Amino acid sequence: MSTMELRPRERHHRGGGFPGAVAAEWTKLWSLRSTWVILAAAVSMEGGYVFFQALSVKSQHISGRPDAATSSAPESAVDAVVVSQLAIIALAVLVIAGEYASGSMRTTLQWIPVRTRMLLAKCAVVAPVLFATGALMGLVGVVLADRILGQYGTPYTTGSALRAILGMGAVLALCGVLTIGFGAVLRSVAGTLTVSFVLLLALPMLLQMSKMAGVEQAVDFMPSMAGLRFMLSEEVYYPPTLGLFIVAAWAVAALIAAHVALRRRDA
Repeated sequence: MSTMELRPRERHHRGGGFPGAVAAEWTKLWSLRSTWVILAAAVSMEGGYVFFQALSVKSQHISGRPDAATSSAPESAVDAVVVSQLAIIALAVLVIAGEYASGSMRTTLQWIPVRTRMLLAKCAVVAPVLFATGALMGLVGVVLADRILGQYGTPYTTGSALRAILGMGAVLALCGVLTIGFGAVLRSVAGTLTVSFVLLLALPMLLQMSKMAGVEQAVDFMPSMAGLRFMLSEEVYYPPTLGLFIVAAWAVAALIAAHVALRRRDA
């Protein structure tokens, strides 16, 4: 058998293939203590925000305020994503930009020499973890808000609660993939955190405050707002389900940019 005949098989097994890459990324993710800390922080931030927000709504109604705020349990859970998603972003930054900061990316690319495979393996590990964490956060938020609000909460259906819970998982998973794409392009922990924070939180808030014609409509096509429309089943400029596809489109665009950057630059 000639050397030329061996090369395709060698290329196929080089780096252990995609399953081997996923296994390596899975092991690295759970071997870090910071992973457990970040995930615990995300759930705690969700619960803490929901607790105080729901308690505030309940207190306003008990005191008889005519301008008392209203909220359902699913709405309270989704509102908390504004704060708790910061921990989710931190985990995604750790997975990709943290390796560039520590220099361990060189070792990673030696284990997984095909860079696109490495990038997709990270997404294949992070996305399910963030989906499960997001769904847990949603469940904690809905149950906690329901118990606190009681009769003072806006009525909701089981379907709306399930949509909020599963929607949080799906949207946060996609936001994690989006952040991984940013990290591969920027290769900086501070830069990736800053860009992700601005895109997912700061910029939508600033644009909504501007009250400029057309700007508020544009905000609904940004990933965070599109995700909120999907989770709350709100129809504004498009059907709620389209909101999830908008978030996915942002994530895919970030991965395409990351793919180009990884092919053009060394670790």
